Amino acid sequence: MFLSIDTIRRATYVMRSTASLLVFCFNFVFIFSPAALAVEAEVNKDDVYQAQIEQVLEATPAKKLAHRLQKLKENLTLHIPQAIEKREAEKGILDQALDFFLSDLPVESDEVSELEVLKQQVIEAYQEAIQGFENEAQLLTEKNLPAVAKQRHQAALDKVKAEFNAMMAQLNILVTTDDADEQQQALNALTDMLLKTQFKRTHTAEDPNKLPWRTPDSNVREPAQTKADLLSHLDINPLANAKQVAALGFNPTLLATSAAAFNLPTDADLQPTMDAQITPEIQALADQLNNNVVEIYTWVHNNIRFIPSYGSIQGAQMTLETKRGNAMDTASLTIALLRASGIPARYAYGTVEIPAEKVMNWVGGVTHYSAAGNLMGQGGIPNKGIIMGGQVKYFQLEHVWVEAYVDFEPSRGMQNGQKDSWIPLDASFKQYEFSQGMNLEQQVPFDAQGLIDEIQASATINETEGWVQNVPSQAIETRLAEYQQALTDYIDNQNPDATVGEVLGLQQVTVLEPRPLAAGLPYNHIVTTQQFSEVPNNLRHRFKYELSTGSNPYLATPFITINEPTVKLAGKKLSLSFAPATDDDAAIIESYLPEPDPQTGEVNADDLPDTLPGYLINLTAEFAIGNEVVASGAAGTMGTELYESLGYWDPRFGWDLSNNNPTAGEYQAIGLDLQGSSPEYAAKLQAELEATKAKLESGDEAQLADLTKQQLVGDLLESTIFSYFAMNNIHDDITAKRDNIVNYRAPSYGKFGSALTTSYWYGVARDVRSSGIGMDVDRVISITVDIEGRQDSWLRYNQKVGSRYSAMEHLIPEQLFSTNDDPARGISAVKAITLANEAGQKIWKIDQNNLEAALNSIVLGAETEVEIRNSVNSGKVVTTHERRVNYNGWVGEGYIILDPATGAGAYKIAGGSNGAWIVSAIIVAYGLLISAALFAGSFLLVGWLALGFWAWTYGMGSAKNQAQFNQNNALAVLPMLLVFFPAITFEIAAMYFIVEAFALGIGFI
Repeated sequence: MFLSIDTIRRATYVMRSTASLLVFCFNFVFIFSPAALAVEAEVNKDDVYQAQIEQVLEATPAKKLAHRLQKLKENLTLHIPQAIEKREAEKGILDQALDFFLSDLPVESDEVSELEVLKQQVIEAYQEAIQGFENEAQLLTEKNLPAVAKQRHQAALDKVKAEFNAMMAQLNILVTTDDADEQQQALNALTDMLLKTQFKRTHTAEDPNKLPWRTPDSNVREPAQTKADLLSHLDINPLANAKQVAALGFNPTLLATSAAAFNLPTDADLQPTMDAQITPEIQALADQLNNNVVEIYTWVHNNIRFIPSYGSIQGAQMTLETKRGNAMDTASLTIALLRASGIPARYAYGTVEIPAEKVMNWVGGVTHYSAAGNLMGQGGIPNKGIIMGGQVKYFQLEHVWVEAYVDFEPSRGMQNGQKDSWIPLDASFKQYEFSQGMNLEQQVPFDAQGLIDEIQASATINETEGWVQNVPSQAIETRLAEYQQALTDYIDNQNPDATVGEVLGLQQVTVLEPRPLAAGLPYNHIVTTQQFSEVPNNLRHRFKYELSTGSNPYLATPFITINEPTVKLAGKKLSLSFAPATDDDAAIIESYLPEPDPQTGEVNADDLPDTLPGYLINLTAEFAIGNEVVASGAAGTMGTELYESLGYWDPRFGWDLSNNNPTAGEYQAIGLDLQGSSPEYAAKLQAELEATKAKLESGDEAQLADLTKQQLVGDLLESTIFSYFAMNNIHDDITAKRDNIVNYRAPSYGKFGSALTTSYWYGVARDVRSSGIGMDVDRVISITVDIEGRQDSWLRYNQKVGSRYSAMEHLIPEQLFSTNDDPARGISAVKAITLANEAGQKIWKIDQNNLEAALNSIVLGAETEVEIRNSVNSGKVVTTHERRVNYNGWVGEGYIILDPATGAGAYKIAGGSNGAWIVSAIIVAYGLLISAALFAGSFLLVGWLALGFWAWTYGMGSAKNQAQFNQNNALAVLPMLLVFFPAITFEIAAMYFIVEAFALGIGFI
């Protein structure tokens, strides 16, 4: 049967009329019912809350215009295209046929109405803001600023007006036309235009398949079985040391080459290298050990804890400071001590075979061979198990040791006599003695079921939809306080003088006494390469930093590039800062700062400007290693968004990159935690902070003028990111021992620095304001296994650690930057979720089963919701809350992306930062001008942490026996545990239980 077009149209009208009648009847019944009134009240409440959020986001004319332009952009480039795509996907055959005859507008009438409202809001904000922008030209004249400032102002003003007019022309067509093609063309033009311009800071989305907090994959290649394969892996030319059999004349290098060919020491076997540095500390230790090979080997064996990782990571000096290192780093320390003693030494690399039970002890005391292989694989060590009788009896692995040229006949190294032989030494291979701590889990069990019952009685838990509401945070805190007191009472009753080691258990090296050297290695040696005096480049871990400008970070050419072996960067400060590009730029900045009081010479904080016109000020970026600027380049105007790539390379995984968008004008301290925090570095930071504090308090103009921005700002920021890693490392050790986990820090990095907020008008940095300080930790890697190889307990540990790492991101800066009069307020992912819970919001656990329902219910940032969708579609689970949080002027959300199979995660806040945001009135008011009072207050806590951490690590490394080990640890750790840890641990645990409580019935942790 065929229908005429008129018939189809009449039918369409009937259907629309019927639908309108049904909607009217539904609204009549629903709106005037008691249930409807309750819902309406809730909607009104949400409207009030949203209005409060909007008020914060639009506090100034510049912020209002930028915010409303961003709302319009999201509507046109995200929401409307999604709605059109959804409508097209839902069309049936009849609808598609009708489209052929009826040209419906792509943007529906309700969407057009919404655009009309947004358009009027933008016009209103523009008219208010552009007037101030135009008037600023007069202000520049009054300030008598350089001519370049006026030129920049006029260029920015012209750009904003031109782009606004072009946008409005297309927007007017979009909302007024009745022609479908014309509307589509306007929509396309607007989309292209708005996608190319900027109104807010870019959201940094996470790659869901490479979450920043994780354990590495344990799959590695098998160890090489031939010398040729080993040389290939090390990228060594097998002919590099071949003997020269003929020469036309005397060649000075011939003697050295011949010496190598005859296996005699060369000058290279006595020289310091990048990895085997001979520092004053190493030279002093070598002298203390009588420059004797036996004493050096014995000391390194007994004092350096083995880490099952691969390649040269931190070098000799950092291994000495941290008292831990892998086989390569331990070899570097041994070689440095030997060469400092005048003893030729070199690296030897090959494949060895070790009994499985010895490997299980060596890597951390695991009780199952699979856990040992897993640990070595996570660390990148090529290994494989040798199965005999259905069990792994041996492990083959690639390994490095030392060869020293010593007096072997007749003293076997005991005397510093005539050197005659190369003797292998492996100070990294050792066995440990493990002692069990108190069985607190059984003796003082935590009543998890009682807590679950209490939560279930108070909270609203919807397992079907996947959310929980009103988790009783106070009840959780009370339960934790009671449990903490029960633990304290039990320990006091058992042994009031108990040390940390007696409570948690100990791992001690089986001490070797000095004895004559053996001629071979303590295991079966399969194959060896040619030996080398310096570590090959492809066995060195590397860190790189790149900074670029441009609309496309993938096509932009970096103007700062740092790519260095990590042994060169170990123990050094890394920072990114900015300086005025020219004297004119310095003059422009100075013109906006208040004059000091003529009597006191001080600047009144109330007179400091809230914002600076970023578009007027050009900056130069400076990257420093230590106190030396090693790279710089033009960064554009203040407030410009830059493109930053940080990367870590190791021999097994290759490059692991993270990308961010810093703002020109921010100061960033970049912290590397290679294999654990150094107590010597903590003491060094403390001394530098103390020296700066003394200069600030002296009032001496010459000393104050001598202070650098690194001393005023960089050291304080550096101490914060260092404290973050150091405190987490200590907590990791404690948590791992309690949970029967073997845990090692793998190379990680993060940033802590000042934060700027920019109001962008079509990419122009109109206003730039200091908004606090922020932490962004892009890579936290841990090598972990359950002692028995159990997957479930390993997964629980990873999840617990992740929540704590997130909480520490706001807790550590809060502690460091708070004063009595002005407590700093920080926000992190877990804190945002906790605050949302306390405000009565639903906490969602989103997976593929409830993704659409959750996204229809939550109202978060558009980019956040896109990232949530992408993460869940890739198999991850996301925890977040319903609506944005307003916390001391910070507006946004917290969300956690977890891999349910591994516990890997990203703990993020609005904007995409994998970290935290800290706001303090002092920080905002002074920006980068740190007051003496704030610095002094921060110094006290940093000093306490540095001293406590130094004592903790030194106590473990200096003990000669178990009694000394226990005593040293008690003296070092108990004061910290009593004063600092309980508060942090308590808050972390409370937030952790709140965040995870929604999982009741689905998998409570």
